Amino acid sequence: MNFIKNLLGKTKIYEFVFDQDGKHQLGGDIPTEFIVPDNEFKSNFQYLGFINNDDEIFNWLPFKLNLICPIYLDFDLVFLDYEKPNEPKLIYPKNTAEIGSAYTILDINSKVIYEAQRFSLEEFDGVTEDNEFDIKGIAGKPYWDQKHNIPICPKTNNKMKFVCQLSSWNDVPTKYTNVVAKSEYEQKLFSKMNFWCDGNLYVFIEPKAKTVCYFIQNT
Repeated sequence: MNFIKNLLGKTKIYEFVFDQDGKHQLGGDIPTEFIVPDNEFKSNFQYLGFINNDDEIFNWLPFKLNLICPIYLDFDLVFLDYEKPNEPKLIYPKNTAEIGSAYTILDINSKVIYEAQRFSLEEFDGVTEDNEFDIKGIAGKPYWDQKHNIPICPKTNNKMKFVCQLSSWNDVPTKYTNVVAKSEYEQKLFSKMNFWCDGNLYVFIEPKAKTVCYFIQNT
């Protein structure tokens, strides 16, 4: 009985699979109708793509979620209020000008735009030592690089729900950047989408409050 109960209650895990007809997207240009929140981050926000709630797997999302995050900065958490889905507001952090970065060449005018890569979701058994460097992203259940960390919504104090995590091994190339790094190695880090070189970006949402949280973990 317990085995059947556990089986029925098991959370399905999905991996991102590139598919030119996919409903979701990594990278791409910021949609014309989407307004990036006011901020003083040294690198501004990067547009990372979108998760489409037309997909049955994500039909619980209250809207199509455009993903943005200042991924080149040393932030702990970023909370955005998506009450207006195409005009999110920054909840946290407030001291955006003070957030540091490992890349001293960045400033508010720095731009990194990625190639658009469409993808679909396919159910799989989860991340293992054999496939972890092939995973583009996952949904359903997070794979933690560090400690288990479910964020709390600052508007409702409710635990937030996992949307997806994006991997540094997603192979999404940079289409344009005006960043000129100090070394060839550092410049390569701006040649494709990555999260602190080898980390994962985690995305959570409180659907009722339409609040989204972003954070990075790496090994």
